[in-house]
Amino acid sequence: MTSPQVEVPFTSFYQQPLSDEAKTKKQEELFDSVIDDKLGTVPVRLIDTASGKLCSTGELCAHFKESRGYKEIQTKVLRANEKAMKAAVDAFFEFAMFSHRWSTTIDDEPTYDHIKGEESIYDLQTPPGIDKLQQFCKVSRENQFRWAWSDTCCIDKTNNVELQESIISMFSWYRLSSVTIVYLSDVTDEKSFRHSVWFTRGWTLQELIAPRLVWFYKKDWTPYIDSKQNHKEDPQVVKIISETTSIDQTVLNQFVPGLRDVGSDEVKKRMSWLASRKTAKIEDMAYCMMGIFGVHMPVMYGERKNAFVRLQKEIMNLTDDLSLFDWVGEPSELHSYFASHPSCFANPPAGPRRSSSKLSHIRLFQASKAFASAVGSTAVISIKKLLLDPPHGHFIANGKMNMPLFVHEVTKLIPADATRPPALNDDGFIDYLVKAEGLAEVKITTHRLLPAMIKGEYSPCYRLVRMWDLSLIPPEDAVKKADEETGSGDGDGERHEGFTHWLDRSDVLSPMATAVTAAVSHNAVVMFMSRLQEPFVAQLLIQRKQGGPYERVGTRERLIVAPSSGSITFRGIKILSVR
Repeated sequence: MTSPQVEVPFTSFYQQPLSDEAKTKKQEELFDSVIDDKLGTVPVRLIDTASGKLCSTGELCAHFKESRGYKEIQTKVLRANEKAMKAAVDAFFEFAMFSHRWSTTIDDEPTYDHIKGEESIYDLQTPPGIDKLQQFCKVSRENQFRWAWSDTCCIDKTNNVELQESIISMFSWYRLSSVTIVYLSDVTDEKSFRHSVWFTRGWTLQELIAPRLVWFYKKDWTPYIDSKQNHKEDPQVVKIISETTSIDQTVLNQFVPGLRDVGSDEVKKRMSWLASRKTAKIEDMAYCMMGIFGVHMPVMYGERKNAFVRLQKEIMNLTDDLSLFDWVGEPSELHSYFASHPSCFANPPAGPRRSSSKLSHIRLFQASKAFASAVGSTAVISIKKLLLDPPHGHFIANGKMNMPLFVHEVTKLIPADATRPPALNDDGFIDYLVKAEGLAEVKITTHRLLPAMIKGEYSPCYRLVRMWDLSLIPPEDAVKKADEETGSGDGDGERHEGFTHWLDRSDVLSPMATAVTAAVSHNAVVMFMSRLQEPFVAQLLIQRKQGGPYERVGTRERLIVAPSSGSITFRGIKILSVR
């Protein structure tokens, strides 16, 4: 029996064309969205350099809708495309940013309260710093920039929401500005330029790096160099800035904010730019770096040193770069593995150079024999397991840092000067001699007296540790080349004397161990161990009571530690909790 046919009414899928009225409405909505997007990227307030009046976002929008560019788009809105709309909006909202050294007397600077509601900043006579603001606006106007922004008066600092938004957005505002005008009130010539206090302030770091176009002006408001080109691209200016700030010349014009795809030591390098700078409020030493690192975190004045710890935690969430922990000096009281201040990242002397582990055929053969005679099959299998499944990095849980480390137990820690009771010297430091298992003796300098090691359960425990670093794993191309040179490879056994007789015996290895042995080249193991035999940067940890958390001991210099002569020992990774 067939089912009855159901007649389906015909429905046309043809869409009626929009009327001109509907098209116009759609285009106007698109134009409004382009305007809104632009207003979302410019400062919340800008000074109209033509009139001298401070304008809010709403007033900026109103001014644009009275402009020639807006009216031209409106008259041909049906034919205007999004690109033309953006061009009109961008041209109107070009703005200049001001960078300067605040007066040492804060009340000298014109604030939001001074200029809000005023018809023109050009008519004001007070406070004393109003002349600086007026000159900045005049220079902007003379160079055809309708809008200008200054940190002194374009932020209502009594409004916490606005203040927070401004601080978080400031890097991007400088980045998106058409020009940043830098006024150097203490500069008259090249010598004074080199020593300008502007290069010593925390906030001016991002004001130097973020903008794409910078003009420097001297004390008398004449350009530092006679050029409307980017002063940061002038070879002599860039050379002086680099020598003064220790910032690479390429960074000044090619800096990319954030930490995506950065190289090793990038965190420490950026921190070192700030190390010798100062801010009026201690919290600003952290807040002024948020844009440089691409970090977004709440602004909470009053938290003092905690701000810099929060910055380091946010950076840790963005990158595996271990140079975040490569600092000297005082650890934070809040968390001992974080630095207490950017000065801890000041450029240290050159550390140990890492070998490429690309050993020649003969050296690799010799290393294999030496390694084979020094360690057992269990150690080799452990290394291969580590290379197959390396640790996943560090993390914070319950207020403690959990870190994968190579751990060396300290067997001796005594004052270097054994002729007198332990005491800080005239500079407030004390030297200790430290000996740890598998490592050569090293001298450390610290600012605190360390608890003595004694016999019994109440003795503090010390450890010298090396952080796990993925760069310790030999590159695949280097391992492959070594395998080809030595005639060995994965899964076919090691042809070097010393490996074969104890690694490839089926009565010694379990099926799982045999699989691990086959999966990782012996040459990879040798290369890995050769790197572990090189000097490295260590940290000293103390465990004050048995079962308690570890704490990092602050030292005056980096601890460059070398393995003991003739010692070839593999110490597996341990996860320690550090407060």
